[in-house]
Amino acid sequence: MKSDEIKWDRRYSSDKYPTEPHDAVVAYYSLGKKGIALDIAAGNGRNSGFLAENGFQVDAVDISSVGLKSANQKNPKINTIHADLDQYKIAENRYDLIININFLDRRLFPSIKAGLKDSGVLIFQTFMDPRLTGATFDPQKIDRYLKPNELVHSFLSLHVLKYEEKEVTFSNGEVLKAALLVAKNECLNTVLAPVSEL
Repeated sequence: MKSDEIKWDRRYSSDKYPTEPHDAVVAYYSLGKKGIALDIAAGNGRNSGFLAENGFQVDAVDISSVGLKSANQKNPKINTIHADLDQYKIAENRYDLIININFLDRRLFPSIKAGLKDSGVLIFQTFMDPRLTGATFDPQKIDRYLKPNELVHSFLSLHVLKYEEKEVTFSNGEVLKAALLVAKNECLNTVLAPVSEL
């Protein structure tokens, strides 16, 4: 068992992890056509359960079997996938909605885009470089955080519906910045008017 799996199994075994769906998912999930959704790093299923209750068929992927068991208890219809996201391959052209909350693996960016169906929606929110707010951090884990504007630049091939970088205050008083991207896989077939000759 990998150290990451052990760490997250312990975390999801406690009752301190949030159980309510993330605000960004609640606010923007309805932009996606009700169909198949992918919850990347689904954890205890707080977002997967919400999507399943709202008409989506959900694939929930996570390294923690404890978290996925909790997800199944929330809604047995959730398709849980126990996998290390460092090696996971997202199926192409499968999803009407993909959510990625509080997790960052840049290797997945191209396959997230490829995994969206036409008009599929991406909701992606995760944390930014702690040095932006003077928060404490482990220098060895700094690559787990986004740089300013990195998220929006990484998904410019999609139609960006919303992008913001905002401060988030935790219960211990620590402040981090988080980036939120909501985007749609949409070809804008714009017909350009001919340029008149000078």
